[in-house]
Amino acid sequence: MFTLRHLSYFVAVADAGGITGAARSLHVSQPSISAALGQTRAASGPANSSFAITPMGLSLTSAGRRLLGQARPADRAR
Repeated sequence: MFTLRHLSYFVAVADAGGITGAARSLHVSQPSISAALGQTRAASGPANSSFAITPMGLSLTSAGRRLLGQARPADRAR
């Protein structure tokens, strides 16, 4: 199960392209973002990993793009 905080962190990471940028934009620690992403991954299952690690940071997988489409409206409502 995702909380609104998990979804907010997920959207911020997707928008920033990485955990550092998301942490800065949300004014929270990087470990907080990492923990939330880990919980999101655990809830959705390892086979549905939302991000792929690239030399330029994180990029969304197809599962991540689907989740982002669902998470963005919830994040805006927050």
